Amino acid sequence: MATPPVVPTADDLLTQAAARLDVAKHQVERSLAEANIALSTPAPADRRLRILRLRVDGTKYNGEPFTIDWPFEPGVWAIVHPSNSAGKTSLLEFLVWPLRGAPRDLPPGVQSWVRTLRLDLVVAGKPTRITLEQIPGLLPPISVDILTADTVQALLAAADDNPLRLVAEGSGTDDVERVIGSFFLDALRMERTSLWSATGGADGEGAPQVHGWPAYFGACYLNAGGDELLLGDVSAPGLPAKLLELFVDIPYSTAHAQLSVAVKGRAKATRQAQRRAEGDLHARSTERAEWQVQLELLQQEIQELRGAPEADIAPLLQRADQAAQELHRLRLSLNDAAQSLADATAARVSAEQAQLDAEETWQARRVLGRLNPSCCPRCEEPVSDERRAAERDRATCAVCTRPLPEVAEDIAEAVLEQLTTDIAAAKEAESAAAAHHIAVQAAADAAVTAHQQATEAVSSALAASPAHVRLRELELMAAELKGRLAATGTAPPATPTASVAPDVLSTVHQLVEATVKASADYLFPTMDTEIISLSDQFGVQHLNSVALKRNGNVNPVKEGIKHPFKKLSRGDRLRMRVATVIALLRAGAARHIDSHPGILFIDSIAAEEMTADAARRLIGELQTLTRELPELQVVFTTAQPDLVEGLLPKDHIITHDSEHLF
Repeated sequence: MATPPVVPTADDLLTQAAARLDVAKHQVERSLAEANIALSTPAPADRRLRILRLRVDGTKYNGEPFTIDWPFEPGVWAIVHPSNSAGKTSLLEFLVWPLRGAPRDLPPGVQSWVRTLRLDLVVAGKPTRITLEQIPGLLPPISVDILTADTVQALLAAADDNPLRLVAEGSGTDDVERVIGSFFLDALRMERTSLWSATGGADGEGAPQVHGWPAYFGACYLNAGGDELLLGDVSAPGLPAKLLELFVDIPYSTAHAQLSVAVKGRAKATRQAQRRAEGDLHARSTERAEWQVQLELLQQEIQELRGAPEADIAPLLQRADQAAQELHRLRLSLNDAAQSLADATAARVSAEQAQLDAEETWQARRVLGRLNPSCCPRCEEPVSDERRAAERDRATCAVCTRPLPEVAEDIAEAVLEQLTTDIAAAKEAESAAAAHHIAVQAAADAAVTAHQQATEAVSSALAASPAHVRLRELELMAAELKGRLAATGTAPPATPTASVAPDVLSTVHQLVEATVKASADYLFPTMDTEIISLSDQFGVQHLNSVALKRNGNVNPVKEGIKHPFKKLSRGDRLRMRVATVIALLRAGAARHIDSHPGILFIDSIAAEEMTADAARRLIGELQTLTRELPELQVVFTTAQPDLVEGLLPKDHIITHDSEHLF
């Protein structure tokens, strides 16, 4: 047998990368940290799982309660019943559900029957209980508690969960799967794996896809013969290879996947940056062509304006100035005329008011003079006869004893006539002022029109002159276009240069790839031999060779012809799948490592075109493997009780004489 390759330490790889890049080692470490990659020396991980006891309580659809309580030991276990729909797969799924986080093939109806499911097991040496509880009508309807004890005896002695220590809990279907998956990843020293999908991402140009515990669990729960994947129930590029590398304990397997994703991600970013740069160049070239055309048109117009004959606009300016002066004069005259009209109107209104006041006074005197009051209108003191006599004799007022004014009608009429004459004169003056205002207003309007015409003539003359605004505007526009053309230049943009970080990632990836390849080249040929031998025992006919590859393919050759794994018969796929996992487990045992959880689930082990002899040989080989690996547990289902007779201890056969297993 070839000598095992020497696995370099993480420090060795960092030192080699630094030497290749001619940089300090701490720069390599910093670049890896920026990519969220931590390179550590691989150490064997204890990933062993061992089931101790399964308990299930529930109520069937017809209201009938059921209870399952089955202890488990290391070795091969068979769930046997000759009838279909007897509950064989459901019993297997009761084991899978708390281990995987979600059942894979459990019918929804049977799943709804479960009220409490408790699985006691040992996880990497730690006694653990996973309790699933479903309460109809409760939202969310399902919850999980993960508990631990100091010893296996203490765990099994705890009839309920109270004496145990709570490690994690969750509620709701998604949260239950997340909590269980995170627990197993942490307990088994595993990490979520990012694998590059060449057609992933919104742009279809590649993106990382993250896989967690359910994907890893596919190396424990083997696919049925109808499935085309060698390992695992998640169809993703590179995942079967990752499962192989992880569970055969290829050193730096996880770091290799992380580096591969980082390198491909950087390559994609570089390609996209180059395309953007080329697109920018194309867009810029198009813009520059448009700017050049605009500049040529502007320069042509500027030349035409500069070559046009200049017109003498001095007379136009003089005419416009005269029009402005005349307009100013008439506006002053209009203001004076408006003031004169306002004064004449005020004089006429004043004369009319004076006439009205005089007429009212004269009428009042005539009326009051005929009054004969009997008392004072203010204090109501009676007017005495003496005062009345004095009024008649001496013309004094009987009320206030003052002399009465003389009422001369001829004088009053003369005053009123004069006031009438004044009103007529005021109206005549107002009419004259109004006529003058109208005349001045008409002259002012004509002056406004004349001024506008003179100004427009000047503007037209200036627009035709290259020395004014239009020429200046064109020259500024041309200068701006010249500046744009000078600033953008004609040389293409520089290709984005790679920084030190991508160089570091590529270099470390190459070193890790070499280490992974060396280990695979050492381990896989031995596994190939084992797969051929086991496959032949299990009934795969005319198998000449297999070549297990790190991409997850086994590349079988039958009768001298290459057969892709997915093109094999359903029975041959199942046989080779079991053979591959057995070879994987033996490869780990030969190196005294426990990289595989050590649990295998196989549903319908003899259902895929397998003869009874081949099936018994397969079961017998599993029994042999459990003697080599004392803690290995294999649980399979079959509808053929004769396959296990004489091969398995009776207490490792789970069966029932009734129509159903539970």
